[in-house]
Amino acid sequence: MSVSRSLSSCVLAACMSACATSAQVALEAHSVSVQRPAREPGCAFEVFEEREPPRPYAELGTLAVTGNEYLGAQGRKELLQETACLMGADAVLLPRPLERKVAGGQRVREYEARFVAWTDVPARVASSDEPPPLHQRPPPTAQEGYLIIPVDPEWTGESVGTVEREVKPADGAKR
Repeated sequence: MSVSRSLSSCVLAACMSACATSAQVALEAHSVSVQRPAREPGCAFEVFEEREPPRPYAELGTLAVTGNEYLGAQGRKELLQETACLMGADAVLLPRPLERKVAGGQRVREYEARFVAWTDVPARVASSDEPPPLHQRPPPTAQEGYLIIPVDPEWTGESVGTVEREVKPADGAKR
């Protein structure tokens, strides 16, 4: 085996084992079957792992979720919370995950989360104080002289508070 190939293998193993103690997660959106109005943030919903719910339901959509072996049932529920509320889901169905080992011996679990709404109760109607679905919301606008800087969803740290500052046009700039 060549020195460069051996070195590449060592670097890959080191990178993979460095992630072994944290809950690594990846989300990938798939399809939307039925649309429901969004629910309030932090809404209550049920999670059915490897079993069907006892009630009739309609599927709202699916989401591919990838996590490692350290992501427990509560971690999976917290991970799905925001999406479940935005989709108006009453429950999330998680079938048996596809599991595979990666370098360093870490196990990766891949789920196909299905978001569902109960059909044995009347469908919720969006009230005037509920926000419209994300795809129907207009893009944010700023007052003249201000900038909107979007927050990258990949940021892992929490941001606390906001800062506003006025941006003065450069000399000679048109108003």
